[in-house]
Amino acid sequence: MGKNIVLPRLTIFNESYEMYEGIEELLQSLNQDGHELIVITHQQSSVIIMTRIFQEVFDFEIICEYRSFVKNSVNTENAQDYILIGSSDEDLHLTASKKMLLINPGWSVKKGELPARYAITLHSPWQLLEAVRLISNQSEWYFNLEVPEDTRVLALTSANTRNYDVNTSEREVLDGFRSLLKAGERSYFNTLYFHLISGVMKNPELREVEIWATFPSSSSNKINRELEELKERCRYLTGRRMAAPLFKRHLTVGKSHHTNDEERLRVGCKKHFDSIVLNDFYKEKNRIRGKVVCVLDDYLTNGISFETARNLLLEAGARKVILVALGRYRKGAQGIYQHEVYNLSGVITKPGYNYKLVSRQRLVGTYNEEARNEVRRIHEILNG
Repeated sequence: MGKNIVLPRLTIFNESYEMYEGIEELLQSLNQDGHELIVITHQQSSVIIMTRIFQEVFDFEIICEYRSFVKNSVNTENAQDYILIGSSDEDLHLTASKKMLLINPGWSVKKGELPARYAITLHSPWQLLEAVRLISNQSEWYFNLEVPEDTRVLALTSANTRNYDVNTSEREVLDGFRSLLKAGERSYFNTLYFHLISGVMKNPELREVEIWATFPSSSSNKINRELEELKERCRYLTGRRMAAPLFKRHLTVGKSHHTNDEERLRVGCKKHFDSIVLNDFYKEKNRIRGKVVCVLDDYLTNGISFETARNLLLEAGARKVILVALGRYRKGAQGIYQHEVYNLSGVITKPGYNYKLVSRQRLVGTYNEEARNEVRRIHEILNG
């Protein structure tokens, strides 16, 4: 399905109205792929000049509009059909307010600080063309599970690197993710972020998120900085203000991979309830009540971390909880997701609150194997 590709003037031209190298071919290809091309500007004189140039160069229509066109045309129903290719701070504020996907054109003479910091940066028109093609056909999520009580669980890609069907290039990407998430290795950060933010902007549920959070690491004094940065970028690009940590780990616990699967499943959420509280900033003024909350974590293995977050957030009055893992470990044909329901009592913002297990069951989600290929392809585009 074709997208509406919105391009500010300085994404196409330099200040002298000369097209950058590769732009003519880019616009030709985007048109052939069925996308609507909309070039925006503040100035009437620029509309006149660009319209004349486009009519002389191309045999198809490129729409020239004022920037107000985006404000007036994009809404919650159609925002996923628009992509803005812009490099000014104004472009970022516009896309955040409309919850549109923003791509920062690294070739533009305009160099805004905020797009460079928060948006996906592509350095050539060829990269942009391939990225748009991928986004237009993106499967989005490798794993998808609907959990009772208004919760959805998603995972971007597989985290299994030793399966027989994992080829060399996919294994390289997955191993790079593991290094990124567990050891702070940055070389695969942009691949992960591209996949995440494009999936967020295409997903109506995720564009409704009002509070973004990460699940705390096992250490009480350690922050996964890469995961935190992914969260902050999602928060900023969806126009949300609340940045304080949602959860606090007050007691260091053993790393999950140091405990065997049977023991982890037997203990369940108890390990985390004894060591995690909700941040009082959110509870004191009912900042969670009635809100859609998204929690990011690095890996989903058996669902225990996510179930801890889900129980705490529903107790605090969340309207909907979305749990997003960057990688899904799949043990067996369907993998394990242990859904646990607890009665919580006491003050969940302070250590020592009470919890009682009500029910426990295994849930089965759906897998989309095509999402694995998309991660590999994103890495190729960004590093091509």
